[in-house]
Amino acid sequence: MLFPIGTDLHHKRYPTVTYVLIGVNLLIFALQWAINQADGLQSSNEVVRSAASILSNAALSGTDFHIYSLVTYQFIHASWWHVLGNMIFLLPFGKAVEDRLGHVGFACFYLGCGAIGGALHALMTASPVIGASGSVCAITASFIVLAPRTRIKVLLIFFIIGIYYIPSLLFVLFFVLFDTFSLLASLAGANDAPTAWLVHLGGYIFGFGITFGLLASGIIQSTQYDLATMFRQANRRRAYKKVVSEMPLHRTAKQEDYTPRSLLTASITQTAAAGNPLVAAKQYINAVNDDAKIKLDHRTLLMLGSALIQDGRIEDEVKVYGDFLEHHKESDERGEVALLLVAKYIRNLRNTKRARELLAEFSSDFSDNHQSLVATLSSELS
Repeated sequence: MLFPIGTDLHHKRYPTVTYVLIGVNLLIFALQWAINQADGLQSSNEVVRSAASILSNAALSGTDFHIYSLVTYQFIHASWWHVLGNMIFLLPFGKAVEDRLGHVGFACFYLGCGAIGGALHALMTASPVIGASGSVCAITASFIVLAPRTRIKVLLIFFIIGIYYIPSLLFVLFFVLFDTFSLLASLAGANDAPTAWLVHLGGYIFGFGITFGLLASGIIQSTQYDLATMFRQANRRRAYKKVVSEMPLHRTAKQEDYTPRSLLTASITQTAAAGNPLVAAKQYINAVNDDAKIKLDHRTLLMLGSALIQDGRIEDEVKVYGDFLEHHKESDERGEVALLLVAKYIRNLRNTKRARELLAEFSSDFSDNHQSLVATLSSELS
C-alpha cells in the first residue's frame, strides 16, 4: 500500500481550506458513527432518528435526486477507512493546489469538481454514492497539472515499511490506471466492490481539464514547472530542431577557437535550454569542481538553481546561487537571490554568520518589496 505523506513543494499560503475540509469530514463521520452506535433510524430517541434521517438524505442518488446532495454527499463516508483514506490523499495535494488557486478558488474547485463527478454518476447509474473521493481525485489531477516535475513522499507498506520519494506523475498515473481497470472490471462483472469508480475517473478528468484551462487562459499564473509550460517548451524544442535542420551548413569559427571550457559551457547551457535543468545543474557542479573559471549566463544559473530547489539539493543550490552573485554583479535579480541564500543559510544550513554577511553585503540591492522579508530574516537571526 502507498500513502502520500508530503511533496517537495514549498508553499506560500497557509492551507486553511484544506485543514477545514479535513476537519469537517472527520467531524461529520464521527457524528455518523455515534448515530449508528445509537441505532440510527431505529433509535427510540427522536433526536438521533432526526439526525440519522438528515445524514441519510445527504447521500446522492439518481432515483431520489436533490440538488443539495451534489455537495452534501461529499462529506458522508461509509467507514473510518473510507474517510481516512480520502483525507490522507487530500492533505498533501490539497495544500499544494490551494497554494496556487487561493483559498476561495480552491474551495470552489473542490466542491465544484465533486458536484460534477457526482452528477455524472447520478446520470449513469441509479445506485447512491457518498464520499469525497471524486473531489480528492480532482485535486490530485490538478496537482499534476500544476507541478508534474515534483516528487511525492510516500509511506510504503508491503512486506517492508519505508518512506520513499517517487515522481509525482508515476504516483498519480498508478492510481488513475488502478481506478480505470477497476471500473472496467466492475462493468464486466468481475469486481463487485461498492466503489463509485466513475466518480473517481470523473474527478480526474474534470480536475485535469479545468486546471489546464485555467493555466492556458492565464487565470492562474503559469510557472516554469507546470504542465502548460512543459508543453510550450516541447513545442519550442521541436520548432528549434526544425529550423536548425533546415539551415545550410556553414562554419562561423575556426576549430581552434573552441576550447574545452567553452565547449563544456555551451553543452551545459544547451542542456538547460532543452528542458533538462537538473541534468545541466549536475554537469555544472561537476565542472566547476574541476575548473573554477567556468561561467554561465545569469538566466541559465537561475534555471539551475530553481531545479536544485525542486530536487532538495540545498548545498548545490547555494553553490549555484553564490556563483550567480559573484559572476553577475549588474543583474536585477541580485537582491532576490541574496535573500534566498540568506534564508537557506538560516533555516537549512544553520550558518548565521554567512547570512549576516550577505544581508550586509547586498543591502543596497534590496528593493521596497523585499523589506518585509528582510525584516523577517533579520528577526530570525536575532
